[in-house]
Amino acid sequence: MKESVSRAELSAAERSLRSRIAQLASNERFLHGSLSERTAKCGKLSCHCAEGEGHRSLYLVQSEAGKVRQICVPKAWQDPVRQAVGVYREIRRLLDEVSALEWKRFQARKR
Repeated sequence: MKESVSRAELSAAERSLRSRIAQLASNERFLHGSLSERTAKCGKLSCHCAEGEGHRSLYLVQSEAGKVRQICVPKAWQDPVRQAVGVYREIRRLLDEVSALEWKRFQARKR
């Protein structure tokens, strides 16, 4: 199997996928992780959360080397973090599509 790929041997669809991956990776922030929304009670007797719904917070959760790590996302950062996680998922989806095409190409050459 050759180490590099010539654009001429790629289909228009695959060139488009690879181009989109490059655009996202070079122009957008991307972040691997999952978002978890949680509610908690602060413990103050006079707070609205004592009787009703707790305080909402957003956590970014990631598994690294078999260990889960998490960090609370400040309200001002929630939209950019949501977008960065979404971009990462889109890059992964596109990479999976390119990998499937490469898998088919590999199988065809093997015969």
